[in-house]
This record gives sequence, structure tokens and C-alpha cells, in this order.
Amino acid sequence: MKTLVIYDISDDNVRLKVSEICKNFGLSRIQKSAFLGDLTSSKRKELITALRKALGEEEGNIQVFVICRADFALRVIIGKPTVEEEEEGIIIV
Repeated sequence: MKTLVIYDISDDNVRLKVSEICKNFGLSRIQKSAFLGDLTSSKRKELITALRKALGEEEGNIQVFVICRADFALRVIIGKPTVEEEEEGIIIV
């Protein structure tokens, strides 16, 4: 199962925490405020707990979706993939 996390958070510090949490769980950035990856059910629950803690009482919205393989196979990507800069170089995700 794929896990998709999207968010709309105006506070820079909270937004950075959320993106770091997603990266630490092995998710890949697919857009500026969207991460995707494979997580087990238990890891997804841990992720949700960490995201809730990071957002706290701040303004914002985080949504976590579970996408089955069949539905994921039907996705359509329009345009160029997002390029994310990492310490070791540039990674296309």
C-alpha cells in the first residue's frame, strides 16, 4: 500500500517539521507539500501520531491517504517530475 501525505501549513517551522517527519519515515517528496511512499499499517500509525504532534494547535491541515496498488497504477502524471535537492546531489522523485 502507498501512503500519500499532503498538507497546507502556513507556519514555516511547523511545515519544515512535517516535511522532515515524512522524510524520516522514508517518504519521497512528489510536490512541495506532498509525500508518497510505502508504509506498513503500524508505521503509518506512527507517522500519523508524529504528524499530529508536529501540528499541535497550530493552524494547518494534514491529510494522509492510503492508496492500493490497483488505484496507484491508474495514476496519471502530467508535466515534469519534481526535483529535490539532497546533500549528495540532485534526486528526481
